[in-house]
Amino acid sequence: METYSDNWNACLLFRNKQLTKQLKNYQEASVLADCSSSLLLAMSQLLRLHQHPSYGIVRDDTEWQNLFTVIDWFYGNCLSEELVDYCLGPQELKLCYLVRARLCNKAVAALFNITSQSVLKTKQRIKNKLSLSATDSLDRYIQQI
Repeated sequence: METYSDNWNACLLFRNKQLTKQLKNYQEASVLADCSSSLLLAMSQLLRLHQHPSYGIVRDDTEWQNLFTVIDWFYGNCLSEELVDYCLGPQELKLCYLVRARLCNKAVAALFNITSQSVLKTKQRIKNKLSLSATDSLDRYIQQI
């Protein structure tokens, strides 16, 4: 009976060491990430937008705001603050952020469930609001802000 108890204790001690080590790894990873779960979701959405863009990846305004935050982190500055004087609508601001994240027109069209031609028309309207000339590139302008 004593050997069964000894074996059981040894197994429990071994498992305790494994779990303690795993917990320490999780704690180190969370300190490195220092992000909320919603921002981690936004990072994964940005990755999905680059790899496999499709309609419905970003579902609501909260997710859009988190995506904006992640794009600002990765690409610098707060784009919405830079564009506040131009009175862009919510959809136009979303498009500017996606341009900032270097998504192509086809990817943007898939996300919004519209045609690439509609994306081009929206970009033209934004260029007009920003007082850019016909030869200026909206993409280059947005990425340089």
